[in-house]
Amino acid sequence: MNILDFFEKFKDEKACKEYLRDLRMKEGVVCKHYGSRKHYWLVSKWQIQGSSCSFRTTLKSGTVMENSNLSIRKWFLIMLFMTSTEKGMSACEIKRQNDYSKDLAQSLASFLRR
Repeated sequence: MNILDFFEKFKDEKACKEYLRDLRMKEGVVCKHYGSRKHYWLVSKWQIQGSSCSFRTTLKSGTVMENSNLSIRKWFLIMLFMTSTEKGMSACEIKRQNDYSKDLAQSLASFLRR
């Protein structure tokens, strides 16, 4: 995917959330507390809730985006930058392109390289 395709497919945060939701639902979500695979989508909360235990899971939960204040769209964009070339993108370039602090850029690059 090139950057033009990215901006066409992910026009806003909602499009990114819908894409991530569809991926997570297709893959199957396992409850962190009880291990159940039965769940349903809570439209008003943008969360997945277990059918038997009512435990709620966010879209970012269980991903590299968990506990991050960055939007899903920003994560997707950084993932695109890091995977669109053979050498990827350095933390310094992430910092420069996105106007992030050096520490944040290094953390993002580290998470995505794992």
